[in-house]
Amino acid sequence: MNRKSLFWDLTFKLEAFTHTVPVPFAVYYAIITQKMEPNHWKIFIALCLVFATGIGLLGTFIRHLLLKYLFAKIERMKLPNTSSPSLSNEELTYAKSVKILLFRYPLVEAIIIVIRWLSGVIPISLLFFYIVEYTPSVARSAIFTFVMIAPISFVTYYFITENSIRSLFDLPQFQNVELQEKDIPKFNYFTRILVAFFSLAALPFVIFSYILYSLATGEIAVEDPMIPIVTVSFIFIIPLVVCSYVVAKSVNEGLNETSRSLGELAKGNFNVVVNPKSSDDFAKQAFYLNSVIGTLKNMYQEIRDLNEGLEEKVNVRTDELNQSLLDISKLKVQQDGDYFLIYQLLNPFVIKDISSKQFHVDHFLRQKKSFEYKNRKYEIGGDINISHSIQLKGQKYLLFVNADAMGKSMQGAGGALVFGSVFQSIVQRTKTDARFQNLNPEEWLKSIFQELQFIFETFDGTMLVSLSFGLIAEETGKLYFLNAEHPMIVLFRKGKANYLFPTVSYRKLGTLGANSPKEVNEFQLLPQDVLLIGSDGKDDLLSKNRDGEWEVLSEDENFLEIVEKTKGNLESIIQEIDSLGQVIDDISIIRITYDSK
Repeated sequence: MNRKSLFWDLTFKLEAFTHTVPVPFAVYYAIITQKMEPNHWKIFIALCLVFATGIGLLGTFIRHLLLKYLFAKIERMKLPNTSSPSLSNEELTYAKSVKILLFRYPLVEAIIIVIRWLSGVIPISLLFFYIVEYTPSVARSAIFTFVMIAPISFVTYYFITENSIRSLFDLPQFQNVELQEKDIPKFNYFTRILVAFFSLAALPFVIFSYILYSLATGEIAVEDPMIPIVTVSFIFIIPLVVCSYVVAKSVNEGLNETSRSLGELAKGNFNVVVNPKSSDDFAKQAFYLNSVIGTLKNMYQEIRDLNEGLEEKVNVRTDELNQSLLDISKLKVQQDGDYFLIYQLLNPFVIKDISSKQFHVDHFLRQKKSFEYKNRKYEIGGDINISHSIQLKGQKYLLFVNADAMGKSMQGAGGALVFGSVFQSIVQRTKTDARFQNLNPEEWLKSIFQELQFIFETFDGTMLVSLSFGLIAEETGKLYFLNAEHPMIVLFRKGKANYLFPTVSYRKLGTLGANSPKEVNEFQLLPQDVLLIGSDGKDDLLSKNRDGEWEVLSEDENFLEIVEKTKGNLESIIQEIDSLGQVIDDISIIRITYDSK
């Protein structure tokens, strides 16, 4: 559509509506609500004709200038071509401003018609007062006329103009000009329908209200009021039909545009672009549809690219995975070799060297980290059990230690390796050096603990070990022990299990600034007593709760119940622990039975 055809199309529709509905309404309404002398009527009608004609011509001329200005800006826009389809930043900014101006043009026409009515009603009334005389009925008629006519004219002009300029958005100049949702002026359908209903309701309400007022004051110029009421009601059908038509057509145009785009999309055409052509909710939907179409187009392109040469890609990917698997296998073999070396170094230090008629000692050790090396399974971890028979002050003692080096797999095993090697050297030194054999149990335990603390402090707090270790006199059954942040020793006596709470407990070996041991815990064992010294792995279980969710159980009281239930049998204790849940840490236990009668 060119400028001239759009101008005549808009002028015919807008001016035809104005001069067939609002103007006759205003004239007839003014006639029936006024009582004037014949010569006064002539002046009033002459003023109405002159101003109506003048303002109508002026409005048409302003429309001509606005459309000329708008099309001049459109013609200045760069047409897209195959050699240079994209626009520069300056050209794109200019094109966007023109497109936004196109969205705002219907509102300009709607505002101009309101101004036209103001420019007609007010001057006519003022000139009439100046030429003839001030007449209150004329002033009231002017106010009611504007309130009656302005809303319906605003709505109708807006919708008619918006429908007429839709075709301009399809011009090639706007083909590559995309706006953001925030750039388009908003006039949603909630507001549109609300304004349309208000304007339609205002027309008869104002007319009938003023007719009733004129009847009450005696200003109405007809004898039978039914005649103007029927006449006004009949004329009211025209704006009702016109306004309903333009609103319905606006909705229909938006639905048709959306349906067309969805239809193309359903056919698999992902190149369709929904072009917003109005400032309503359909413009907002257009942005959303374009976003969805763009996403679907990218997904479709990716799927098509994947399907093309899929077999080749699968082969390449399979080769990469096989190579990665081979590299991982090599690394695992190397890692398992390192694990096996640690196992070989650590295994000699897990010792049970007991020669006793009074005590029976059992060890259990199961590390969390298991691995396979040369088709055999091994375990490494941070737990360690050691028991010996030594001589102090000419008396025979049973030495036991259960230790847990902090850390998982290699780190824990490294700590256990250091502890085992140092502790074994201390034991061998005690067995061969008379100076150490000349110490009493309390002195020996404190000195050994202090020596171990000095050694592990050299690691600057990076290697910590919790432990429970002690001595039991063969002749008397007297227990001497120290605890360093380790689970407490369990005493099973006469079917009842209890903890031996230490009167003093020390920090883990390797803790920087830890205090030197000052006191040793003592306890007198009775015949048939059973001691159970274990790491915290026996209490850390992964189990399902009532809701079927996995949770970690870490309660010491569970172990006492297990000991009583199994009567202190080591093998049964392990079976019971395994039945309650999955052990998630290294687990080690030393069982010592005092068999003396």
